[in-house]
Amino acid sequence: MEETVVLLGKTEKIGLTIMVIVLMLGMGSTLTWKDFRNALRKPLGFIIGIVSQFGFMPFLAYVLAKSFALPDGPALALVMVGCTPGGTTSNLFSYYSRGDVALSVSMTVASTFCAVLMMPLILSLYATGFTDTELVISYKDIIATLVVVLIPVALGMFIRSQNIKIATMLEKVASITGLLLIAFLFVEYLMKNLAIFLNTTLSFYSAGIILGVAGYIFGYLFSKACRIPEKYARSISLETGIQNTPLTIAIISLSFPEPLHNELLWIPMIYAVFVVFTSSLATLVFRRFPIDTSS
Repeated sequence: MEETVVLLGKTEKIGLTIMVIVLMLGMGSTLTWKDFRNALRKPLGFIIGIVSQFGFMPFLAYVLAKSFALPDGPALALVMVGCTPGGTTSNLFSYYSRGDVALSVSMTVASTFCAVLMMPLILSLYATGFTDTELVISYKDIIATLVVVLIPVALGMFIRSQNIKIATMLEKVASITGLLLIAFLFVEYLMKNLAIFLNTTLSFYSAGIILGVAGYIFGYLFSKACRIPEKYARSISLETGIQNTPLTIAIISLSFPEPLHNELLWIPMIYAVFVVFTSSLATLVFRRFPIDTSS
């Protein structure tokens, strides 16, 4: 492609980080330690999530790359997306989907910790057919993910324990901020890279979109097959399909020279844009059906 992939600038990244912190603060204001204890008492949910995250998603990414005959660069990038842990966006959509936010946050933290060990192993298995370059895992970004999740959530929980009214206000602010974040991500990426969107082949779109959608479906069906309650299944579904794309971009930036960035970054960008759209649709579908609280 002749056009250059345009990423978010420094100011926009700072703004996004602030919004994510506000979101996590709002999520924390809806939670108590009892919610986390209840989530931890169902370890099967974590096992399903880890299997889905680090078993199914990398394999699916590899199959999609081969099935759509992607060039080596984009194929490698797709595999890297499939190998990353769940991102903070899944916590937001779990909240909107009436899933279990405590489980979603716990799974994000657990999968991020697991990524320290699992990503090098999985990348060595699936990525070697597309590159001879030694891939550099961005541990700084892994730590940053943990900080952005854990500290604001803990602070939100503390605020809830001290003042329910303030916690309720925080939840409403976070909810509105989340909607603005979704709109911002979608419009920002689309407008900055409109020319490339218009010239991108169908195989690139198909691979990037199917990866997320199939993740939702697999995570949900796998959970239901294991008799996981509905609200947990929704969180596992979204946690499986929504990957930590900024971590993928960081690995690409650290592992490859700048002239190759444009070729490698486009698949993660397609995934990042459309996962916001597809997870919004998944959320709307989930919200159409009530949750049996007795399950």
